Amino acid sequence: MEILISSSVWDPKPWVEGLSKSELVDKIHVWPTDNDLSNVEALFVWKPLDSGVIERLPKLKWISSLGAGVDHLMGDPQIPADIPITRIVDPFLAQDMTNYVIMGLMMYQRSISTHLANQKSKVWDRIGYKPLKVGVMGLGALGGHLAERLKILGFEVCGYSRTLKSLDGVACFDQSGLDEFLSHSEVLVNLLPITNHTIDILNACLFSKLPDSAYLINVARGNHLVEKDLIDALNAGKLSGALLDVFREEPLPEKSPFWEHPKVSITPHVASVTTPSSAIKLLLKNLDLLVNGKELLHRVNIQNGY
Repeated sequence: MEILISSSVWDPKPWVEGLSKSELVDKIHVWPTDNDLSNVEALFVWKPLDSGVIERLPKLKWISSLGAGVDHLMGDPQIPADIPITRIVDPFLAQDMTNYVIMGLMMYQRSISTHLANQKSKVWDRIGYKPLKVGVMGLGALGGHLAERLKILGFEVCGYSRTLKSLDGVACFDQSGLDEFLSHSEVLVNLLPITNHTIDILNACLFSKLPDSAYLINVARGNHLVEKDLIDALNAGKLSGALLDVFREEPLPEKSPFWEHPKVSITPHVASVTTPSSAIKLLLKNLDLLVNGKELLHRVNIQNGY
């Protein structure tokens, strides 16, 4: 089978090297290319497709995102409705995301930024800390893993999802219980998928329902967050701080107030990054299923957007 890899962000070399070892793969193309793509049956992509790619793939049978997110593919008018789209579900992605959030959560709980500043000023100040109630928005492969691990670490955890989930030791809420979920979330972690229903969900109205001095960790998508509303909530003291890994525009523009805001910590979309050597195993498993006419793993529900 011939494959096309399209990524405007990642180096395609490790993907090409890993996939080419399989007997299922006859040829791999990397976009952009002038090669004949008329026999390509699988497209692996990260970030938006260039216009005109699909029309060069008359035999296309399957599209896979090269990451956990698929928002870069949803609503792309050049993708035929009958082409199945899958996403990467990888235990390494879940573990990396969980580790990142735990890092941010512990640094906030233990006032590490203040301790580091005190070190520079040679100030000895034993700052106290308290147990925290953590709310996880989104209980899919990443959020569910995080909620369970936080519970093991001793945090009081609640979770929110579009449809009600059940996790041992985690108080779970659906849309009807969103306000109650927010009222318990002293730290709010966003891991929702980006859909028409979740764009701008992190806004002034939502922040008003959190406990006073709540802390926000956004590791999902930048489009979830109304940036001005966050700045206003921080300046008003409604929120005590925020850790942001994702942004509406990436790289983050130099003019963004997030760079210098004293209550905001930022990282450059590194909370959880796909590991090619691990993700390739799933791609090849799905490739084998495709060849044998079987149902693909982790197929996206187009109506739900994830």
